[in-house]
Amino acid sequence: MRRIISITLSLLALSSFGQNNTPSITILSVNADDLTEELTVNYQLEDSNSDECEIWLKFSVDGGTYFEIATDGSVSGDAGEAISPSDNLSLVWDYSDLSANISGTQIRLYASDNQAIDIDEMVGQVSEEELLSFLEDIVGERHYTAAPVQLQATRTYLSEAFTAAGLQTEFQDFTFDNTPMQNVLGRKPGAKAEEVTIIIDGHFDGVPGSPGADDNGSAVAGVLEALRILSQYQFEHSIRFIGFDAEELGLIGSNNYTLNGIASYEDILGVLNFEMIGYYSDEPGTQTLPLGFDVLFPAAAQAVADEDFRGNFLFIVGNVDSNALISSYLNAAETYVPDLRVISSAVPGTGTIAPDLRRSDHSSFWDAGIEALMLTDAANFRNPNYHTPDDVIETLDFEFMSNVVKATIATAAELAVPISSSFDQVDLSTVLNVHDHNHSFPAEMVLFPNPSNGFISLQLKNTEQDFRARLEVFSLDGKAVHKEILTIPLGNSTSQVDLRSLPVGTYILNLHSGEASTSAAFVVGLEE
Repeated sequence: MRRIISITLSLLALSSFGQNNTPSITILSVNADDLTEELTVNYQLEDSNSDECEIWLKFSVDGGTYFEIATDGSVSGDAGEAISPSDNLSLVWDYSDLSANISGTQIRLYASDNQAIDIDEMVGQVSEEELLSFLEDIVGERHYTAAPVQLQATRTYLSEAFTAAGLQTEFQDFTFDNTPMQNVLGRKPGAKAEEVTIIIDGHFDGVPGSPGADDNGSAVAGVLEALRILSQYQFEHSIRFIGFDAEELGLIGSNNYTLNGIASYEDILGVLNFEMIGYYSDEPGTQTLPLGFDVLFPAAAQAVADEDFRGNFLFIVGNVDSNALISSYLNAAETYVPDLRVISSAVPGTGTIAPDLRRSDHSSFWDAGIEALMLTDAANFRNPNYHTPDDVIETLDFEFMSNVVKATIATAAELAVPISSSFDQVDLSTVLNVHDHNHSFPAEMVLFPNPSNGFISLQLKNTEQDFRARLEVFSLDGKAVHKEILTIPLGNSTSQVDLRSLPVGTYILNLHSGEASTSAAFVVGLEE
C-alpha cells in the first residue's frame, strides 16, 4: 500500500532522531561452559561522547518474544554501571538457574549512557499532515457485513504499519456472528522491565452507511501517528499498540483481548484508548452532556457551562481506580501541550452508573481491573455527524487532533520511561556447538554404600583421559540440592561426596561432561 511505503521510509530517515548519541554495543563472541554453567560474552562498547555506560544482560527462552533481565548477582565482569567504552570487554552470566537449555536461549546485551531524553522533542514531531494522510488511507465504510473488504484492508494496513515500525506484530482471532474477526496487536518491548506495559489503542471498525472519519478513523490515525514517533525511541517499559475490531458490535474485540489476549508476562500499567478525537467546535452551545452528568460530575459539568457549552476540549473518562492514570495524563497535557483544554471525570467502580461513559473499549479493561482512560471529543454529544454519511474528513479539526496525540505521546513516554540505549542480540543456538544425539559417558560410575548416611563414595572406572565433570544431585521432585565440579584422572578413581545435610529420602545423582551424562539413584537414611 502507498502509505506503508512512506511509513517505512520515514522510520528509516528518523531512526536515529534524538538517538544519534546513544552508545553502540556489539557482541563479538560467546562461550558456554556446561560444567560451571557460565556463559562468557565478549563485546565491544562505543560511545561518541566517551560516556561511561550501564550494561545489562537479558535473555529469552520463548524464541525471542519476551526477554527477562538477568539478576545482578548472576552477572559479573564488565556489567553494571560505570563501564568505559572499549573494544575488549567481557562479562560472565551464571545461568545455573535457567529453566531452559542454554543452547535454545536468546540473549540481548544492552548499553545505556543514561542521558536524558527530551519528551518535548517527541511531542514536537506530531504532524497534522501525517494525521490527515493516515486518515485518507482508511476512511470509508468498515463493517463486517456492509463493507467486509474495506474492513479487512484496514486490518492489513494496521498490521503492515506495525511490522514496518519494527513491532512484534500479530493478529488475535475470534468469531462473532459466525464471522472471523481480528484484533491487530503490535508490541515494542522495553529495554529493562518489559513486563510493565502501556497500551495505546483505538477500534478500527465502523457502522454501515458511514465513512467513519471521526468514528473511529481519527483514533486509528492517532494510534499510527503515536507509533510513528514513539517507535524511534527506546523505553524501559513496553508499549503495545492495538487496533480493536468489532467495537461497534458491543466491545467484542476488546472483551476478547482482556479475557484471552493479554500475555502471561504482561503487567499492564495503563491503557490510553482513543475514541473519536477529531471533532472540535468553538461555537457556544455545541457541547451537550449525558442525562444526569451534572449530578454525577458537577465540577466537570460546570467547566463545560463556564465556556458556554463550547465543544472545545478533550474529555478524559476514567474510573476511580484509574485516578493515578488520569493525573498522569493531566500533568503531561499541562506540561507539554498547554493549549489543549482538558476536562476529566472518574466514574465509580466499572462505570455502570453512567452507561454513556462505558461506550468504548476502555470499559473492557475496567471490567478486568486494569487502569484505562477514554480520550474522546464526546462523540454524539458534540459531533452532529456521528454514525451518519456526513462523518467525513472535511468536518474534522486536525490541530485539535494533533494536540490530543501530543498529550497522549507525552503521557505514554513518561509512563514507559525513555532511555538512551541500544542493544545487540544473539541466538545461542546459532553460535554454540550443539548436537541432537547422545554421547557415551567416558567412564563407568558406581556409588557406594547405597543406602548410606549421605557420605558416599563415587567410583569412576576405565577413564581413558583426564576430564572434568559437573556433579548434580536432584530430589525426586526435580529440585537441584547439590552441585560441584569434579576433576577425573586417567584410569580408576574414587571421589568422596558429602551429602549428609540432605533429609532422608531417595535422590538422583547426575554426572555431566561435554555432551554426555550418566546418572544413578541412591538413598540417604541408613548408616554404613
